[in-house]
Amino acid sequence: MNKYFRYTLIIILAFSFTSLFAQTKVRFGSVIPKDSPWEMGINDYIKEVESKSGSALKFRTYLGGQMGGEVEMIKGLAMGTLDAGAFSSAAVAEALDIPEFQVFELPFLFNNNEEVDFILDRIMFEPMAELLKKKGVILIMWGTNGWRGFGTVDKPVKKPSDLKGLKMRSQEADVYLEFYKALGATPVPIATPDVLVSLKTGMVDGFDQTPIFSVSVGWATTVKYFTVSNHIYQPGVILVSKKFYDKLNESSKKACLIQDKRIEISIKSRNYVRNDNDEILKSLQNDFNVQVNYLDAQQINEFKKSIQSVYKVMTGKISEDIMSQVINELKKYRMNKLK
Repeated sequence: MNKYFRYTLIIILAFSFTSLFAQTKVRFGSVIPKDSPWEMGINDYIKEVESKSGSALKFRTYLGGQMGGEVEMIKGLAMGTLDAGAFSSAAVAEALDIPEFQVFELPFLFNNNEEVDFILDRIMFEPMAELLKKKGVILIMWGTNGWRGFGTVDKPVKKPSDLKGLKMRSQEADVYLEFYKALGATPVPIATPDVLVSLKTGMVDGFDQTPIFSVSVGWATTVKYFTVSNHIYQPGVILVSKKFYDKLNESSKKACLIQDKRIEISIKSRNYVRNDNDEILKSLQNDFNVQVNYLDAQQINEFKKSIQSVYKVMTGKISEDIMSQVINELKKYRMNKLK
């Protein structure tokens, strides 16, 4: 009897070790903060993949910029030194030299979330996936950072001239650099992990970012004013390194892509962020003592007039096919909504 149990134990241990060593570790990096709505969205994706792979894939997340800034990590994806991650579309454009990814962040391009979701999911997923594949990266799904506003230290931003002469933290992408130049501000490109120190030391006078990100990473503690301008909608993406993906077996590849659940999980992750926006704006006022200002239609039109040069410059950088497709599809979508 003892002999039987001994053999049984050996067999069980053998299967356990086989299962352990067959498991593929997935290193997932991002600058998003822990315990945030973005982490909830990432966790939904990870749970789905791990389940579909039969636990053959096991993720380990490195959030809050543990593995560097966005541009640095995205380059790591292309080289195969990082397996997967979640990033802003502007960082993808900069890191992989794909200016087309900046088309979504043209100022005042979108009017609402419905337009965003239509363009991202129904129109631009495949074209962008093809561009990324050529750079050694697989597009898994869209996420969101959301609608950006201005956080400033010394004075509120209510009109374009209020930004004149200010040193504003800018993402490391042409569309943001040109945006601030058009408004008379000095853009200072700074990677996300270094922004808080730059604000505290006075290297910059403010930033533009979503309310929820501003609070989550502590930037809100450094400013006195926040303007709800919604001047840029910033998508996010979940990406996987093609070098990593190509090494997987067919079952794990299929699990990684979550094609049957892509839009469902993607929309769910976006709503985690969107649903908290109003509460975060209240928190800015009540908990952080930040004066929150909302731009009216006339003020927004002033900004729209001031940034037309951004479209001219970016038209020379973004391929005409992509630019015209987005603009034309938005026009058609709006016309159908009016019918």
